[in-house]
Amino acid sequence: MTQTGRAALTLSQLDAMPIEEAQALPFDERDRLLDLIIADGRHDATASVSYRTGMYSDYFEEDLTRMLKVRAVTVHCRGTTSSNFDGVPVGETYQEQYRACFRHVETILSAARTNFGRVVKMVVFLTNMDRWEEFNTVYREFIPNPPCRAVIGTTGLAQKPLLIEIVECVAYRVAD
Repeated sequence: MTQTGRAALTLSQLDAMPIEEAQALPFDERDRLLDLIIADGRHDATASVSYRTGMYSDYFEEDLTRMLKVRAVTVHCRGTTSSNFDGVPVGETYQEQYRACFRHVETILSAARTNFGRVVKMVVFLTNMDRWEEFNTVYREFIPNPPCRAVIGTTGLAQKPLLIEIVECVAYRVAD
């Protein structure tokens, strides 16, 4: 979204702007700038192509000055499994449980007024690493921009039938 009568700001223009002026920008403009800041902060350590290309970034540089200027807020999601709130796992197949888990995180992100496009870090536990490709297929359905991620195999989770837990998910949003 752009301001009336004014072209959308660039990161260079934001960088040149005093904090008070930037924080006075309309919400929609600060919100749009946050997406640019997050995209600019994602980096790969090497230009070498990996078989996992496009599924994660190697590191994220949090530019605190830019984040302050747009009034960004860090959102930390709780550990989330494929269980419903009644404790019953959703889905009978690996892919169904993976999707349910991502949908639960999506609910949390939505409640926090953010989304998967603004996730910069994710840590996932899987009970069966032999299902790596199935996990990555579902991951691609939900993750538009690759955050820093770690996927760790484990022998079990809190309940025996659980197959996945998104242990850590960090995203950003703009304060009102």
